[in-house]
Amino acid sequence: MRVSFPAGNQDFRNVRNEASRACREFNSTPEDATPLERSRKWLDIVNPNRDRSKDSVVAITHDQTFANTNLVAKTPFIKPPIQIDYGRRLKVGGSTFINRGCMILDTPVADVVIGERCNIGPNCCIISVTHPASLDGRKSRMSIGQPITIGDDVWIGANVTILGGVTIGDGAVIGACSLVKEDIPPQTLAFGVPAKVVRSLRNIDPLTELEGPFAETLEDALGMENYLEGVGFKEGEMDVIELGLAMGCSQPLAPGVPHTSGVFHALTTTTAGSGIGGLMTSSGRRGSEQDQIQKRAEQRERVRKAEIWVAIGVGGILFAGLLLGFFFAGIYIAERRVCVSSGVMGDI
Repeated sequence: MRVSFPAGNQDFRNVRNEASRACREFNSTPEDATPLERSRKWLDIVNPNRDRSKDSVVAITHDQTFANTNLVAKTPFIKPPIQIDYGRRLKVGGSTFINRGCMILDTPVADVVIGERCNIGPNCCIISVTHPASLDGRKSRMSIGQPITIGDDVWIGANVTILGGVTIGDGAVIGACSLVKEDIPPQTLAFGVPAKVVRSLRNIDPLTELEGPFAETLEDALGMENYLEGVGFKEGEMDVIELGLAMGCSQPLAPGVPHTSGVFHALTTTTAGSGIGGLMTSSGRRGSEQDQIQKRAEQRERVRKAEIWVAIGVGGILFAGLLLGFFFAGIYIAERRVCVSSGVMGDI
């Protein structure tokens, strides 16, 4: 249900200011702070008017259950920073993990519910507030709140945006950088802008997903060789890439040469880690070789056009020969008919 409210009124503003102060305190908490300290600062955001004498009862956070599986998490494990507008109608399961940079634009008029055992990736935005689309409606300076429900065991990838009025079913997975503006069924994988369901997750064998080596300790993990080989491009492909980079990749390089934006994305991804110095060196090298690359591209284009004209010429010659063959064959057949007719008449 959409509920309008005047967010600029002082009582609403007071709650936002209180939540903002509580978020600043939470975000300044060291990651190795005690569970009790983290729990108290989280509760200061979502339940500031609670009975604080009971804080120790819920001071069991999600990360503690890894070391002791007999514990039941009561307070979600959240890596700062996090930003929450109101917090009063935000409900997060105690066994849920929220990674860094999460922004929850909640309202005082609609619940935002995040279930148990959820994993929310970094830099996600959960936005349950909106505004009128019409100009006159926006001039009223009213805000509109809609509920959001994220079920149990949901995995939200990095940089996902979830809009108001959406329900994500239990066990669903949302791919990174998606925009969720419609309901997502349980145990499905959805991604895209807007997010669309692409497959069911009901029949996946978890054993196949965990195939391969297993690192039980840090020593095991650091001792493994696990890296990607260098990106392999042929000389001709590199010429096309270099020329495309020089031209800004805005148009196909030449007739018959495909647009290589996907290749450029892979290339820039692998070179991003080399820093600005590496990019400047590469740019200088491209500048010195640009004329040669352009000449090679023009030469390939001339050769391609020449091949086309040769093919047209050969085809024309063959077609003309075929026509001449038909012509002389017709003359020969006609002369034979005349001779046969003359012989018959002479006999008569």
